[in-house]
Amino acid sequence: MVDKGRLILKNVNVYYGQNQVLKNINLNIPDNNLTVVIGPSGCGKTTLLKCLNRLIDEVEEARIEGQILLDSQDIYDQEMDVTQIRKKMGLLSQKPQVLPMSIYDNIAFGLKLHRSLKKAELNQLVEKYLHLAGLWEEVKDRLNEPASRLSIGQQQRLCLARGLAVEPEIILCDEPTSALDPQSSRNVEAQLQNLKKNYAIVVVTHILRQAKRLADYVAFLYMGELIEFGPASEVLTSPQDPRTRAYITGEIS
Repeated sequence: MVDKGRLILKNVNVYYGQNQVLKNINLNIPDNNLTVVIGPSGCGKTTLLKCLNRLIDEVEEARIEGQILLDSQDIYDQEMDVTQIRKKMGLLSQKPQVLPMSIYDNIAFGLKLHRSLKKAELNQLVEKYLHLAGLWEEVKDRLNEPASRLSIGQQQRLCLARGLAVEPEIILCDEPTSALDPQSSRNVEAQLQNLKKNYAIVVVTHILRQAKRLADYVAFLYMGELIEFGPASEVLTSPQDPRTRAYITGEIS
């Protein structure tokens, strides 16, 4: 049984026009653990992430029913500030999207937006978040260079550092290594493993090997339904549902 987390989905249904893409999702995201969402293409994995930080609001004709609770508050309540919700739920996308400015300013931008800091404090925080993303040693002598000069793998870790700088409470990752080479993928995975001590992390992946490396918990989605959820050691080795077993063994993809 999963301990009660701070992020809970209750009877969540999502529609794009007349097409229902998520069906009655009930899910409790554990704190200080890494939850991996797996399933075939088109099963609703990315839609689930978009619901969690309200990016679904920007999808034309999208409609959501049910509740998504963060600290017992429904994030879809009309009184909720969408900007604050997205600040609490940092999203790392498939492809890194660095800001058109220096490496330093990519981190400092969010810090200056949300806090009033002296230059020395700002410098310390930029270093702190680059350390957390495992990037400091690689960029400490080139902070004033354009972020676009970094490799794709470094850019993805810079985006992770930038997201951490605004102090999210939950980290969402949508196939965060799909555009990266194997070494860069390992670097990102290593940082996510380090960060889970302090965050609830949700990672969408289509790579089962990655799920086995990363996951503390696994959620399997199929045709918009949450088929199975539980500890990775159980779901990935002895799934209870035949559809989960078929996906893990490659019979369905």
